[in-house]
Amino acid sequence: MFKSDRQKYNKERIFPINATGKVESEVFPTNFIKTSKYNIVTFLPLSLLGQFRRYANIYFLFIAIIQSFPIISPLNPISAIAPLVFVLGLSMIREAMEDISRHKSDNEVNAMECTKIVNNKQVKTTWADVRVGDLLFVSENEMFPADIIVLTSYFESGVCYIETSSLDGEKNLKPKSAIKETQTLFQYKEVDSKIQMSMTGNQQLKAQGNPPTPALGDFEGSIHFQNGSKKVLNGKQLLLRGAFLRNTKFIVGVIVYTGEDTKIMRNAEPSRIKQSTIEGVMNKLILGILGVQIIACALSAVLSSWWLYKSFSKHIYIIISESNYTLLSAIAFFSFFLLYNTMIPISLVVSMEFVKVFQCYFINKDWDMYSSKRDKFAKAQTSTINEELGQVEYVFSDKTGTLTCNQMEFKYCIIGDILYGKSDKSKNMTESISNKNNAQQDPAQFKHSVFNFQDPILTGIIENSQDCQRYSDQQRKLMIQSTDKTTTLEIKTQKQLVHEYLMLLSSAHECIAQKDKNSQIVYQGPSPDEITLVDAAMNLGYRFEGQSANEQEFTIKGKQKKVELLSQFEFDSNRKRMSVIIKDNGVYKLYIKGADSIIKARLRPDQPFLGFIQNKLSEFSTIGLRTLLMAMKILSEQEYLAFERQKEALASSENREQEREELANNLEKDLYLLGATAVEDKLQDDVPETIADLLKANIKVWMLTGDKLETAENIAKSCRLIQHDFMVMKYSETDLNKLRVQLSENKLTYQACIRERKKKSVLVEGEALVILTANQQLKREFTKMAMGCDSVVCCRVTPKQKAEVVHLVKNLNKITLAIGDGANDVNMIQEAHIGIGLYGNEGMRAVQSSDYALGEFRFLWKLLLIHGNWSYIRISEMILYFFYKNMIFTVPQFLFSFYSAYSAQTYFDDWYITFYNLFFTSLPLIARATLDRKCLLQKSMQEIKTTLTFIRNQLNILKQTIFTLSNFIFWWGQGFIHGVFVFFITYACFDTEFVNIEGQNAGFATLSITAYTAIIFIVDIKIALYTKFWTCVNVITLLLFSVGIYIAYFFVSNYFRGTYSEFTPIYLIQSPTFYLIIALLNCIVFIFDLVINAVLHEFYSTETDKIIKWRREFKEIAREGNVLQKIEMMQQGKRENGQRDWGDTFYEQILDERLKSERDQNIFDEQQAILDSKAQHYATSPVNLDNSDQSNRQFHQRTELQQIPHPLQNNNAKIINYQMTKQQQQNFNNVNEDSKINHPQQQKMYVR
Repeated sequence: MFKSDRQKYNKERIFPINATGKVESEVFPTNFIKTSKYNIVTFLPLSLLGQFRRYANIYFLFIAIIQSFPIISPLNPISAIAPLVFVLGLSMIREAMEDISRHKSDNEVNAMECTKIVNNKQVKTTWADVRVGDLLFVSENEMFPADIIVLTSYFESGVCYIETSSLDGEKNLKPKSAIKETQTLFQYKEVDSKIQMSMTGNQQLKAQGNPPTPALGDFEGSIHFQNGSKKVLNGKQLLLRGAFLRNTKFIVGVIVYTGEDTKIMRNAEPSRIKQSTIEGVMNKLILGILGVQIIACALSAVLSSWWLYKSFSKHIYIIISESNYTLLSAIAFFSFFLLYNTMIPISLVVSMEFVKVFQCYFINKDWDMYSSKRDKFAKAQTSTINEELGQVEYVFSDKTGTLTCNQMEFKYCIIGDILYGKSDKSKNMTESISNKNNAQQDPAQFKHSVFNFQDPILTGIIENSQDCQRYSDQQRKLMIQSTDKTTTLEIKTQKQLVHEYLMLLSSAHECIAQKDKNSQIVYQGPSPDEITLVDAAMNLGYRFEGQSANEQEFTIKGKQKKVELLSQFEFDSNRKRMSVIIKDNGVYKLYIKGADSIIKARLRPDQPFLGFIQNKLSEFSTIGLRTLLMAMKILSEQEYLAFERQKEALASSENREQEREELANNLEKDLYLLGATAVEDKLQDDVPETIADLLKANIKVWMLTGDKLETAENIAKSCRLIQHDFMVMKYSETDLNKLRVQLSENKLTYQACIRERKKKSVLVEGEALVILTANQQLKREFTKMAMGCDSVVCCRVTPKQKAEVVHLVKNLNKITLAIGDGANDVNMIQEAHIGIGLYGNEGMRAVQSSDYALGEFRFLWKLLLIHGNWSYIRISEMILYFFYKNMIFTVPQFLFSFYSAYSAQTYFDDWYITFYNLFFTSLPLIARATLDRKCLLQKSMQEIKTTLTFIRNQLNILKQTIFTLSNFIFWWGQGFIHGVFVFFITYACFDTEFVNIEGQNAGFATLSITAYTAIIFIVDIKIALYTKFWTCVNVITLLLFSVGIYIAYFFVSNYFRGTYSEFTPIYLIQSPTFYLIIALLNCIVFIFDLVINAVLHEFYSTETDKIIKWRREFKEIAREGNVLQKIEMMQQGKRENGQRDWGDTFYEQILDERLKSERDQNIFDEQQAILDSKAQHYATSPVNLDNSDQSNRQFHQRTELQQIPHPLQNNNAKIINYQMTKQQQQNFNNVNEDSKINHPQQQKMYVR
């Protein structure tokens, strides 16, 4: 039905606008979309080829091939082919189901209908049949079938609105507009409720577009008219495939990009396949095992050749057709290779996939990670790195929308040198942002902004109140001149300044105005900050009503006002500002707002309000408010026309975007400062507690934000990223030499903190970070210092810098996690080992690019410290156990060769070998790896928190304490020794002297099946002993699907003719020796394990053993009373004898908590006394932010109180009385045994 697709066309395109529908040869891709991978013919070969990209599958294919040669293989070929086909079949069935779903989706999309305009008639066609240059008619709520240049809109202004939620997740409507020259190209009329379009005249038009790119907003093009004129196009005229037309009755557009060239397809990257650290180590170990297997095969082959050479003549009954011992040795090598291939388990990879899928299911259905505010569960979007969550060492977090709610409240505004906005009675300017009363609204009712702003003076000025006349008439005398000094705007009074300020807020933005069900104006925009400022202007009487391509409408104090919109420069993370040019009553005005550092650098010299505004911005920063500067400029008519000519000339430029940026830079300078805004973004729920727990769990947290240094520092303190006892080292210099000095000073501070065991944090600005990372020596020194700190705050950083910081740490072999909620966080989310996107208010780009999606930041606690911890432990132990059970199975094969003249005879029957990994031993291990845990669900969340955080702390001190080379060797060695026990004990018991009740000797088959049965019971009992959390699933898989299936097969195999097992099971079940040997082997094996573990715990303690020992010691000390005094005596003895190690800090933390407790009481008493005696009259009063240039006296008085010397800073302070009170002792005794002394947070309960 559809044409085949063409390749991408990556060049600039010029094409005629096809109004006749005539098909011409074209080089552009068709609009046919094909996301499926296979068809009926190609599925089998291509899918198989994909399966053999895995090295494990190649290995087992090689085994199956050589097992098919009778001269080599001692085994039935089917026993190797069947499991390989089973594993490949499962994977190919999954591939087929996924591809069938893709085919259905492709067919549905390609068959969707759209409307073309051909010879002024509307013709229905399918999406797959439209081409570049076709004219399309798109009605309201229709989806665009390709990327389209809008030519005509239903609205006379040319504006139309689109929703791009399917592309970037943003549900806010975006305004697009046709240029004036094309808006009048088409006329329409309604006939029988249907719209008919016709093109005015018979113009021959051409369109031009830049090469297709993935950037959604990137477009440079032009329209070429028949008279030779040309008009520039940009992203405002581009409507994207997959977006919807909203709030607009219809549009007419021309297709510019189709199929693979559309933005949505250019962004459709193949799903990323990440590999966890454990899986990477496992692959290396498999290569090591393969080396051991080759060595064992070579040894057996050499011994086989040696035996033939030395002993063959003595055994005349042996017939050998080949006399070349070298060839015989080579054949023997491959025969032994087949016998020993069970060293590498064929079902390990499939079993891990099953386990990880179940782990993802538990993450997705965890009600503890359900966000009622977002109505979202956590979502695992990749299953390959679950265990990596339990090994995260560094967390990189965005601030806005991640740590904070991204729900802005307009708090203060500065207009000229006057501050407006009053603090409420319960909160003053000296308070930091907290998460008090920060509950977010229901998603359906969520508003990006909150307006509780009150200032009667500002309101009076705006409303011309007589009571505020003296404030309105306050003299300003601000002369704003154009650069050529031919045009001047004189602002004489504060009222005029307020007017320009509020006009700026309501005009310089990218918001659109909509009416809700109650006919109230609702704003939608690219960011909550933008919406908040426009909403504030509306609430202050300057209501933005909407805009077209060349006009803005306002209602100012009840009166309608229109201004001409001439140009607009959008905000982006590099510019950090946005501006508009309007024509207001004949005056050309440029309004601009942006980050204070950016705007300040573009101001004219000698700005009258700059000093006051800078002081206030510093105060705002100390309480974590987000600030912007507002400025303006006047253009003369000649300046504006020159600007327009330069802008039009960009149409023929190859570097159009760069030159447009330069044009904006040249225009946005010599600005006049009007004022500033301060907006509050509150912390999300439980952010401080979550970060504090992560720090205690030895996970370093770095905050990466675009805010200024002071704001970032205060937010960091509010969320406990920087705590009261942290030493903060700052890097803010932008000069290389000064930065070197700052680095040297901080290095001395850092070394002192290490000596005194103080916690430390780094605070670095983006510009300083660029200099530090550009110089290799400075980079090494800074990185070493930052890596040793408990937390790092990077402020004023761009999205690109965020990714570079993550890359810097990632390259040091540290496991990194990045979490954010906006499109500006995508780079760092994709750069980190683990990327987490939050469902936020800035769209779904972060979620779409992430490995895991969460509703709120606080759920990171459970994702890392419970799901991650459990996944790491489960997967690690599963891999170790897989290699153990395969080693115990392979060793008898190896030892049997010494008793069979190295003839490469198999010790076990073919099908017993095949089913060992596939059925008999895998399912109990999968169940354990899916469900095992250390804590019961019945425990309270607080008990689980204290237990798991402490365990996670100890696990992370020495990275990967479970899946290590030493542990692997230990388990593999256990498998080898247990295999030796099985072989020799079975061999010894079933010697030729053994006779059954019928007088028959035990044969080789009896020996083989008895050993096999013993192995099955050993590995099943061992896994049962190591299981800590039992469920019905564990019981069923162990008793029914392992032991039960084996017993069933054991009896059924009695009737398999021509195999070892023929008639053997019946013989064995009648023999008491069979049962005694199995019982004896299990006793010997587990007694051996008990002895080995006792020796290891006594002389080679692991970190877990130390934890158990410390807990036991503490319990014994606690029973005797005088807990802290005894601990101090014990630690003092260890210090004197040089017996300390890192674990002794466990006890020192208890002492520190007691010390802090008594010091805190002293601080409280001392400060309360000072407040009562000297500062009673202002201790609880809010700061009065007056309008003078002088700093507020009360603010400084409270600052002095905060600077009272802190007893905690006195390192010489000593504690004398360590005796616990009766109540403290009672609290200690009441603590649940399972959660005692697991975590420093819990220790407070014992010592206070």
